[in-house]
Amino acid sequence: MPRETLQPPELFDSRKWGFSQVVVSPPGRSVHIAGQVAWDASERIVADDLEAQFRQALEHVFIAVRAAGGEPEDLQSLRFYIPNFRPGEDAETIARVLVDVFGTENPPASSWIGVQALAQPEYLIEVEATAIVPDR
Repeated sequence: MPRETLQPPELFDSRKWGFSQVVVSPPGRSVHIAGQVAWDASERIVADDLEAQFRQALEHVFIAVRAAGGEPEDLQSLRFYIPNFRPGEDAETIARVLVDVFGTENPPASSWIGVQALAQPEYLIEVEATAIVPDR
């Protein structure tokens, strides 16, 4: 079941940045997806720039949510961990990918978190997710 999103007028309109301020989850199974990176199944990095790694990590999130019986529209919230986050340049890249992948009408909620490092030095981003998968 698709998420319902809210944009309270007292908060800034975050949709142009590719995320919603509030997501209301329908009844269903809560699915928590571990941080996904741009490693393939053989533990090889598949890209060396932030945008490509972000797209690959999101694809891994989609694989995970489908494995739980859901679809990308069941994703309620995303958390991005970005080492040495550069607010201008990196934020524009993150927003561009989010808008491209989720659009601006009904995107999931998200948090963008700058961190010192991730588990491997070649990781440029890690994506953690929560989904509500409808009972079927």
